Amino acid sequence: MKTLGFLIVGLSLVGLGLLSALVRRRRRVRAATVPAEHVLRQARKLPARVFVDRDVVGGPQKGRTNRSQADLVLTQGRLLVATHQGRVLELTTRNPGSVRCTGPRRLILEGERLQKAGLMKVRIELICDDAEAWVELAASELGAARSVESLNGVVAG
Repeated sequence: MKTLGFLIVGLSLVGLGLLSALVRRRRRVRAATVPAEHVLRQARKLPARVFVDRDVVGGPQKGRTNRSQADLVLTQGRLLVATHQGRVLELTTRNPGSVRCTGPRRLILEGERLQKAGLMKVRIELICDDAEAWVELAASELGAARSVESLNGVVAG
């Protein structure tokens, strides 16, 4: 009888874990969903580290390396970054932020996000195969500050 109780509790916990993973995935996909005719470029499930200067309830925490998979979507006038916590950063022509490539496959996005408590600074480091192309497109579409650094430290752009 005791074994049956442990089995039921164990299966319940596994079920809750799967449900939680499904909810996180749907949240990320919904946050990065843009009508297909507006999408100029997109990348899915990129390894990312998110850094913030304020804690977000149910989201990234200040002073921690918040690791996640991110979806990156560029449209006319907007660059969206969504993780399992929802839309983490949105750069627009009014709030272009900074988009940089600091090495091969390393894309860094910095900007501000409005929270109830005020502006929150966000920095996202992504591993992306075509980081230089993302920098060029973001700079041309949004007017974002950019810099492309090679491995030897020479700054161009």
